[in-house]
Amino acid sequence: MLKTRQLACFVAVAETLNFRAAAERLCMTQPPLSRQIRRLEEMLGVQLLERDRQGVRLTEAGKRFLQDARALLADVDATLQKARAEAGASARTLTVGLTTVVDSAVFPDLTSLFKAEYPDIQLNVQSRISRQLVERLRRGDLDVALIGLPSSTGALKVERLFDDPLAVALPSGHPLARKRRLSLNDLRDETLFWFERGRNPAFHDHCQRLFAALSFSPRIVLEPEDHHVLLGRIAADGGIGLIARSLTAIRRGGVVYRPLSEGGAMAIGIGVAYRPDDESALVRAFVQSVRAYYARREA
Repeated sequence: MLKTRQLACFVAVAETLNFRAAAERLCMTQPPLSRQIRRLEEMLGVQLLERDRQGVRLTEAGKRFLQDARALLADVDATLQKARAEAGASARTLTVGLTTVVDSAVFPDLTSLFKAEYPDIQLNVQSRISRQLVERLRRGDLDVALIGLPSSTGALKVERLFDDPLAVALPSGHPLARKRRLSLNDLRDETLFWFERGRNPAFHDHCQRLFAALSFSPRIVLEPEDHHVLLGRIAADGGIGLIARSLTAIRRGGVVYRPLSEGGAMAIGIGVAYRPDDESALVRAFVQSVRAYYARREA
């Protein structure tokens, strides 16, 4: 029987491509994590992950199953939340959204940051792209969210916390890899992986205005939504990507990273968003906690 624990283990490894990091995220050790992945593969009859000296990679079957696994976990979570509400569960829950546009390491450990002070609070953390988090926040499916900026947030209240400048990801054998820093002018004749406007219209338009001001109009190829897939395409196809600097922590054979001179002007901001009419003491406490966390980090 398929178990949600196995799905959670697979998603953690698939998103980090690192068994140690996945085990830390799940608060477990690596051996039982490996066993859960192996049992899942045996149950499905396919190999989901490849693991060798170069690291961990998703197989084609693994890439396809990742989307299904995320959807299944989301459905289970929604069902549990509904059941708790209908049963009048006594435990209070704070549902928090985290954007996937930057590396998860830039976010605080919510358990130690928030739950240590409010041990009776059940934290429900959901990772999505910023546009989806904004939609869920407006509908009331989330209490608060850490989103990428700029985003089309409408009437939501948003407080900017920090900026994550853009960096260049390019093939390790590319002639531009010999330079220590790159500018958009250096990339003028290159093929650029770039995201479709629908993923984040506000940030897309912000970048396009800067591109136009600098007369930067490279050849555009649609960027995969998954960062690991993007890096694989860069290594295999030879294109160039612009990613959040925090994501350069992801190591991928055949790909190198260089700072972008205009990265600050095109930085991905991270802000905390919530509904302006939400008078919840928990939401106010969460906002105060993350505000203090990033203030200490910048000090």
